[in-house]
Amino acid sequence: MARTNDREFLGMEKYRVFLHDKEYLIEIDGDKVFVDGEPYFAGIHFLNENGLFMIEKDLEKREFHLKTQNDGSYLVTTRGLQTDMQVEPEKGHRKKKIEDKDSGDITAPIPGVVMEIKVSEQDHVDQNQVLVVLESMKMLMEFRAPFAGTVEGIPVKIGQTLEKGDAMVKLRKDN
Repeated sequence: MARTNDREFLGMEKYRVFLHDKEYLIEIDGDKVFVDGEPYFAGIHFLNENGLFMIEKDLEKREFHLKTQNDGSYLVTTRGLQTDMQVEPEKGHRKKKIEDKDSGDITAPIPGVVMEIKVSEQDHVDQNQVLVVLESMKMLMEFRAPFAGTVEGIPVKIGQTLEKGDAMVKLRKDN
C-alpha cells in the first residue's frame, strides 16, 4: 500500500488502523471522524508536505510525523516516541497486524542537532526512557525507547547535525 502522499489515507471513507496489538475502525464523513463508531472531535492541521501534522483536541495540541516504510506501514513519531502503524481501506480488509519488532532504529523525524546522548552502547533501557535529545528550530525534543531493550549502537555524537531519517540509536528488544 505504498503511497507518494501520506495525506491520501485521510481521504478514505473508512479504513482500519493497526497499532501494536490493537485494531481501530476509522470513518470520515466530511469533517466528522468516528473511531470504532464513536464520534471523535479533533482538528487536524497539516504543517508540511513531509508528513508533519498537528492534532488539536480540547485544549491539547500534539504534533505527529508520519513516514511511509518500504512495507507500506508508517513510522509514527510523537513526543519522542516512535512506533509502527498499518493503515488499510475497510473494503477488502485483510486483518493484517504489524509484528512486534525485536530491533529498532530511533530516527530523526526532522533535521536537527544532537544535544545530549543519555545512553551508551550495551546499556539496558526501559520503555519510554530518554535516549537522545535533539534540537530543532530552537526546540529540544527527547527521543525515548519504544520498548525495553539493549542499546546496540549509537551512530551519532553530541553536536552532530542530522537530516530527517538519520539513525540516532539502534535498539534490540529484551526477550
